[in-house]
Amino acid sequence: MEMFTFGPGTIVGPYRIVKQIGSGGMGAVYEAAHLVLRRRAAVKVLHAHLRGKSGLDARMIQEASILEDLCHPGITRIYDCAVLADGRPWIAMELVPGESLAVRMAREVRIPHADLSKLMSSIADVLATVHVRGIVHRDLKPDNILFAELHTGFPLRIIDWGVARLGPSARLTQDGVTCGTPIYMSPEQCAGKNIAPACDVYSLGIMAYEALCGHPPFEGENLAEVVKLHLHGAAAPLATKCPTAPQKLCELVHQMLHKVPTMRPTASTVSLRMNELANSITDARHDFAQFELEEPPSEFASFEITGGAPQPVRAAKFGPSHALDQILTETSDSDTTAKWASDPGGPDRKPEQSASDSTTRATRTSAQVEKLGR
Repeated sequence: MEMFTFGPGTIVGPYRIVKQIGSGGMGAVYEAAHLVLRRRAAVKVLHAHLRGKSGLDARMIQEASILEDLCHPGITRIYDCAVLADGRPWIAMELVPGESLAVRMAREVRIPHADLSKLMSSIADVLATVHVRGIVHRDLKPDNILFAELHTGFPLRIIDWGVARLGPSARLTQDGVTCGTPIYMSPEQCAGKNIAPACDVYSLGIMAYEALCGHPPFEGENLAEVVKLHLHGAAAPLATKCPTAPQKLCELVHQMLHKVPTMRPTASTVSLRMNELANSITDARHDFAQFELEEPPSEFASFEITGGAPQPVRAAKFGPSHALDQILTETSDSDTTAKWASDPGGPDRKPEQSASDSTTRATRTSAQVEKLGR
């Protein structure tokens, strides 16, 4: 059978190929224009060298079926699915022109905590919808998260459902067969068994960890080393790797990375808690910005103790920054800071107590200012 060739102008069903925009393990993806409608689509076609390979044709059809059955704005819409003259299946789906999370992470290295929390909440929201249907993505990674345009109503799309598992009664692989990308695979995936929604939560935790500190928790020189770390290694504490991150965010990510699947939170829980964290961080930054000072008053300046007398030193500018999260984490009583600024000594305190408290406050404030200045 003659192989169907692709290029600009090639007609596939009701679509004309414009250009190739991507390529994965199973197929190539092309931007295409509908011949009648004013619609652009992403057309995915099985690689020519995979034609006839056991199960791969069925996997692409499965991906189309998943996209057709699921209704969530974070999942790409399916437009059409058919088979080429050479026997290879193709899918026409929603074209998402935005960049991938992998591209953003390469550019920003560390994503701001509020943005990351919102992002993780949105991804988990999509996962919660598919998990209820018994579907496990199994290959969740930054490359498979695409950012969508604002007018589409949802900030992202999860793509590449070709290796998804449809539950114990409908699946194309058996236990003992490993699917996924090693860096983001759960321990049970590495072992080739117990594939369940908790696998996706673990993979999402790996992505969150990487976005927080600039690298994934488990890296090795070969596949065997990475698998061993997933099975038995402990992720370095985020409180140490990323000290400016809010404590609750670090704790949630580590819970998602638990070796025991049943000890991980569900995707719906992750979505809810990440959204709460995003809102609290955003609100705190907004409040903090209202009190931004170019020249802090003397009562709020930091001091150095030299020769027994407190000497004022130049205070750093206070304003929103990553260091804010650390101060918010370390300061348990937010009202205390306001009292330092308005009434550092307290009118009813004894002089000795006032001097002692002022020295203590000066030392703590100096440490916080120093952290902001880094």
